[in-house]
Amino acid sequence: MVLIPVRQAFRNAMAGKGAGMRVLVTGAGGTLGLALAPALEQAGHEPVLQDVRDLDTAYEFARGDVRVAEDVRAAARGADVIVHAAAIHGIHLADHSTRDFYDLNLTGTLNVWEAAVDAGVRAVVFSSTMGVYKTHSAPGGRSALREDVPLRPGDVYGWTKLAGEELCQLYGRTHGIPSVGLRFGMFVPEPFFRYGIRLLYGGVDTHDVVRSVLSSIDALTSGELRWGAFNVESAVPFQEADAVQLARDPLPVLDTYYPGASHLLRERGVDSLAPITVTYPMDHARQVLGFEPQCNFEQWLDELRSRPEERADTSPPWP
Repeated sequence: MVLIPVRQAFRNAMAGKGAGMRVLVTGAGGTLGLALAPALEQAGHEPVLQDVRDLDTAYEFARGDVRVAEDVRAAARGADVIVHAAAIHGIHLADHSTRDFYDLNLTGTLNVWEAAVDAGVRAVVFSSTMGVYKTHSAPGGRSALREDVPLRPGDVYGWTKLAGEELCQLYGRTHGIPSVGLRFGMFVPEPFFRYGIRLLYGGVDTHDVVRSVLSSIDALTSGELRWGAFNVESAVPFQEADAVQLARDPLPVLDTYYPGASHLLRERGVDSLAPITVTYPMDHARQVLGFEPQCNFEQWLDELRSRPEERADTSPPWP
């Protein structure tokens, strides 16, 4: 394990600031970690980044593998909060084995929790996934997948995240450390057009993912929350009455909530959209965490209008 010292200037700036916490981020070389570190600093916290590969970063960095207990334990020393983002994700199902998923996603999460107990951290934020719902569907049309529906992952990735949520609850009961499981929608980097359409299908903007983590840290360390699992997806306005049309052709429904949307999309090469059969309500995160997504389909449409060169490569453009 290689340790790179924290920037002394940041330590000096944090001196005397009681509100700032030392926050370890595992898997910090991923999309979430790279965006989260500067946001933590801006919020007055001290980011400590861990990844299995070297990172070119100005923040304190501890190279290590979450599958190695001592690596995680060393990185967690002195931490107040751990944000556990290290994982193999669903997009890797085709090129990673079941054992790979088990070793990194489950053994890694166990090691994080053992390190959290040893370090006496105040809270853990666990990166979960909407994949815990994957095979859930409601008869007769669209299903609003709220956090209290039965969890039925359809692959080993979703199962490891469900098991990780159970570990969070177990360690909360046995060691008193509060945590959350954030069931993230898709936020892998994609071209502008695919990204925007993805927001209708359980996608979420990276900036909102980061904001949900910061909201979770605040709720956990204030004592307001001991455990909770939360959807973190783009907010959509669709109602149950829209279910049949959304499954048949979503474009007319878009015009109900986003006037002129279908005309704009057709101008840009979108003649059809895939059926929208599920949504992920954000009420629970709004009520408990005070978190509301800000980068939704409406904001993307506004940006699309300002970018006349943008056109869809295919129709439908996603998924």
